[in-house]
Amino acid sequence: MVPWPQLLPCATVSVLYCSANMPGFATSFTVAVALCAQTAAAAVHPFSVQQYEKKVQREMWWSDRFGTSDSATLGIGPMPRYITQFQDHFDGSNTNTWKQAYYVNDTYYSKSPDAPIFICVGGEGPPLDGSVVVSSPHCNNAVEWLKETGALMFALEHRFYGCHNLSACPVSTPTNANLRFLSSRQALGDLAEFHAQMVTAYGLKPTNKWVSFGGSYPGMLAGWFRLKFPNLIHASVASSAPVRAQLNMVGYNDVTAEAYAVADNGVGGSPACKAAIADGHAQIGTMFKTDAGRQTLATLFGHTADWYANTDNQGQFAGNGVAQFPAQSNDPTCTRAGCNIQKICEVMTNTSLGDNVHRLAQLVKVQRIWTKPKHELTNDDIAIGDYWGYQTCTEFAFYQTCDVGSQCFYTQGYVTLASMDSFCETQFKITQDTISRNVDYTNQYYGGDQPAGSCVLYPNGEVDPWHANSVLKSPSAGIPVLMVPGASHHAWTHPSSPSDQASVVQARQTIRSYVRQFLNQSCEQPTI
Repeated sequence: MVPWPQLLPCATVSVLYCSANMPGFATSFTVAVALCAQTAAAAVHPFSVQQYEKKVQREMWWSDRFGTSDSATLGIGPMPRYITQFQDHFDGSNTNTWKQAYYVNDTYYSKSPDAPIFICVGGEGPPLDGSVVVSSPHCNNAVEWLKETGALMFALEHRFYGCHNLSACPVSTPTNANLRFLSSRQALGDLAEFHAQMVTAYGLKPTNKWVSFGGSYPGMLAGWFRLKFPNLIHASVASSAPVRAQLNMVGYNDVTAEAYAVADNGVGGSPACKAAIADGHAQIGTMFKTDAGRQTLATLFGHTADWYANTDNQGQFAGNGVAQFPAQSNDPTCTRAGCNIQKICEVMTNTSLGDNVHRLAQLVKVQRIWTKPKHELTNDDIAIGDYWGYQTCTEFAFYQTCDVGSQCFYTQGYVTLASMDSFCETQFKITQDTISRNVDYTNQYYGGDQPAGSCVLYPNGEVDPWHANSVLKSPSAGIPVLMVPGASHHAWTHPSSPSDQASVVQARQTIRSYVRQFLNQSCEQPTI
């Protein structure tokens, strides 16, 4: 692929846009090795650390279940098909087109005029592959319902996030200037055009009711597809969808901390565990201030005492937590040391290990078996090949801070709003004031967490930090909500397993009941 030499300063190119052939990105952006090599010593941006952490946890989920962190290597599911899309749905004078990938599962399609049509909405994650309509974390609650319903299932890749394949990219050479074609509104335009083409291709009738599914950002899009195009989409399941954009998303780390106090439904946390993690990070903040404290940190965690005197290093070490603390991706069934809330809490409540700082050090030690400690990361380690950073600047923000006085249980005061959103101005010339206005408009356009409409279900997981910005209270009778006790980020959309939490099993049944109800009613509404 053509590199982006004109796009960003060298240090930030590797952070967000180049690929080091990391697992989970089977084919991704590759910028010249010499360019990436220059970034190794640069400071690691906290936004990138957070993205890396979620990526590692996602890959661990895949690896534990399937023996690989890359679903494409499983070789399951159909090959991609392609439709012709407009580059810009809002400019009729722009006649440029591109090929967008989609996948089909028609194994159980009854071809009857009342067979439902399920569409799995793609998003910002790794590129979709054939597993998305057969067995994947994206929309498997829909996949597993195909036989019973006789439904036809589609999955559509999100524009730009399929640019690993330039023949399926809206632009021939990604640059800052043509990232203007990347937005949720353009993605909804893609979905509407896809709907029109599939109706023609399959001879679908108005009685073939469409239901959109998705989790996380795709969950946001799935819900908005119904709300913005009620003439096309009959109903939606918008799983773990943080539909309220927010500049300073303090709730993310607040909910993460609360997750470590959840004991039931196989989570295995406790108030004592949550308090121990918070106290350990608070002690570290105090230890940064003295020679003796910095020497103790060097002894326990590595580096030199002088390294801990540097403010940037302090933030990288403890601002996002000294270890991995999964909540969004908490997996009660994982077997690796320190891989979930229960196993972390076993360490953090073990008084034989010493005080809470010593327990944190032990946690870092046991996790080192499967992940590199965050304080040892370089920009080369966290080169992530996606465009999500741009969309946070232009639409959603979602900057997950750890402010002083918040409930965040990391060392507070390092991961601030200024530190999180600074890359927007550096890379895209988008100031914080502009980001704020973008966020306000997004909420005005979509309705935030008070959407108007009908036949949209918003399920969320109790320990998923993204639920802080989702729809938690039903705004009307037509828009129900579901909180899944003990569940992580759209855990119910993953393939069913005998080891699933009982609450997740029940959630799948509840979701089916709601969708069945939606399919049996008119769902008429005005467009918002």
